[in-house]
Amino acid sequence: MRQDIFNQFLEILNQENKGEAVQFAVSLLESGTVSIEALYTELLAPSLLFFQCKVEDEEICIWKEHFRTSIIRTILEISYVYILKRMQEIKKVNRKVVILTPAFEYHEIGAIMNAHLMLLEGFDANYIGANTPKNEILSAIRAYEPDYIALSVTNPYNLVITKQITDDIRRFFPHVGIILGGQAFREPHNVESLKYDEILQSLDDLKAFRKRVAS
Repeated sequence: MRQDIFNQFLEILNQENKGEAVQFAVSLLESGTVSIEALYTELLAPSLLFFQCKVEDEEICIWKEHFRTSIIRTILEISYVYILKRMQEIKKVNRKVVILTPAFEYHEIGAIMNAHLMLLEGFDANYIGANTPKNEILSAIRAYEPDYIALSVTNPYNLVITKQITDDIRRFFPHVGIILGGQAFREPHNVESLKYDEILQSLDDLKAFRKRVAS
């Protein structure tokens, strides 16, 4: 994606103009200027990572971050229509994935993006929500009978509950694969005590994973 497109989108976000930001993203998809994958990985995700609060806005910094997140979420919801159109042409992978964030983890944009990207790679992927208690996760496994559970974690403080969840999944559902993703797993030592099968941190990781399970 051209740098000027990203800079233009970032400026709209800095102005907190939700309507214009949504229209800008939709126009890129409608015109074919970017794919859904490029929109997510080169525009939306970086726009959250590059969020900076001005000194004069420190008192409302959290509010401003939440507002930006709400803009991105709206764009994701609208993008789902374009995903449905693409799915008719996608070769399906016979693998069911349930995506969520564990208890106390409220950062869900990455999880939603990953659910959408998994759909585009042919997986039967379902995002079931943020801040999901451990017992609800185990119940979801019983109800949906997935091949994989994907846990998205941003806050490193939630690694303790993540370990409890992965331990219980291994204990009660040893046949279910565990996928980890999110900023909390960028540090290798953060996964040393966790039970898991895959770490997916990029679209390339996802494509390689698809190739392995589809073969």
